[in-house]
Amino acid sequence: MTGKILITGAAKRLGSYLATACIEDGWHVVLHCHNSTEAAAALVASWHNKFGKEAVQAEIITADLSDPHQCDGLIAKATATGPLTALLNSASQFTYDDAFDFTAAQAQSHLAVNLVAPAVLMRDFVQQLPADETGAIINMLDSKLFGLNPDYFTYTLSKAGMQSLGMMAAQAYAPHCRVNAIAPGITLPSGGQTEAEFQVAHQRNPLGQGATVPEIVAAMRLLLTSSSMTGHTIVLDGGSHLHPPERDVAFLED
Repeated sequence: MTGKILITGAAKRLGSYLATACIEDGWHVVLHCHNSTEAAAALVASWHNKFGKEAVQAEIITADLSDPHQCDGLIAKATATGPLTALLNSASQFTYDDAFDFTAAQAQSHLAVNLVAPAVLMRDFVQQLPADETGAIINMLDSKLFGLNPDYFTYTLSKAGMQSLGMMAAQAYAPHCRVNAIAPGITLPSGGQTEAEFQVAHQRNPLGQGATVPEIVAAMRLLLTSSSMTGHTIVLDGGSHLHPPERDVAFLED
């Protein structure tokens, strides 16, 4: 399956790797970003240099996913040059709070970007699908949903909502559209981690090896091309969900 795919949060980090893989596979990629327009432009330029400008179909659109008006108009922006056949919800709000200090504003911010925006985009994506196409949606979750701890409290709450959203959407949109998810564990350094700290955290699981970018790309390719899969979540965490920690891996000490 190839066609035209919208990837939210595609300018940096994991989203940029997923977008690059789609370009390699011949997709027309619509990169969404909020403020990272320079990074998005640099990413497209790198594709032109690697694959040749004529071989790359890519465009950049911007929107603040916490703004209901901008969110409502994003699929219309993405389809200005033709209909989409796939949607990858990769954008995420990720800030720390806990069960004792979270604020209503912080909770609403996480829910707006991580739950409400994907729901709206999925709704509008399905409605623009050509009648003779079967669409594919992939939502990026978090492996901590399969081994809960209370760190990143409202972020986790929003991702739990996104998980339920995917299950209901898979039921509601079949057979016209498949809805699946990927739930990676720690994959890239974040939150000011040093490389040494990241390596310790990345190996803190039964397999001694956390999720890697190539594995997540392979999971995306599987979900985009497997016509019989819907309502499924691929968990890539080195087995952490088998022995879930009491705290987020970033706060564990040897």
